[in-house]
Parts: sequence; structure tokens; C-alpha cells
Amino acid sequence: MSLDVDFRLDGLKVLIVDDDIDNLQFLAFLFEVYGAEVAAVSSASDAFQAVLEWRPDILVSDVSMPDEDGYMLIRRIRALTVEQGGQVPAIALTANAKESDRIKALAAGYQQHLAKPVEQDTLLQAVLEMAASKI
Repeated sequence: MSLDVDFRLDGLKVLIVDDDIDNLQFLAFLFEVYGAEVAAVSSASDAFQAVLEWRPDILVSDVSMPDEDGYMLIRRIRALTVEQGGQVPAIALTANAKESDRIKALAAGYQQHLAKPVEQDTLLQAVLEMAASKI
């Protein structure tokens, strides 16, 4: 799939969490190029705090992180009220691409599961679809 050259995410607040700094910086750059407002953090605890304070429109989260993984993060977020950001649409990014991994991510509270390395167009399209469903 190829995105339209006029594709924009202007005004969309995207929270990215990944403990791999290179990947985190790349994803932040990617979303910024398309006009999104981005918060990029490298830990689940920082992501949880950002959900509470910044109220993102979309969460894009790595699953395999030290200390607190993406599954624990999304469960903590889903325990929040709607007003606190508990229903933020979320995409799990993981190197674990088996069907059982997808089921686990969805059961934990993510709306989508994308296997790394993810194609840019695939990720952007997933964010666009989730943003459209919020409107």
C-alpha cells in the first residue's frame, strides 16, 4: 500500500514508547514528518505518565521492554477512567509475529498488533484508521 502524497496527521497527538532509542527516534521523526504532534518516551512508566498528563490520541508501543513490558503498560492504561486516558487507541509493535502473540496483545488491550520490522505505510495507515475511528 502506498499513501497519498498529501497524507497528513496534523493535530494528531501520537505517544511512542520504545526502549530502543534508534527506533524511538525514527518513529518520532516519521510521525512528525506527517504533521503529528509527538511525545517519544523510552519506558513504560514514562508512557503511563504521558497518558495521564498529555492525553495522546494514539499510543504506539513496543511490547518487549525491561522492567515493565508493553502488556503491563496497556493493562495499567486500560484500568484508568476515560477521562484519565484509559481508552486511548493503542498499537503494539513487536518482533513476536505469531498468531498467539497477536491474540495476547489484543487481549491485553491493544487494538492492533504489528510485527517488526513494520513497513512505514502499514504503520501510518494503522494510525490513520485508528484516528478516523475516534472522530
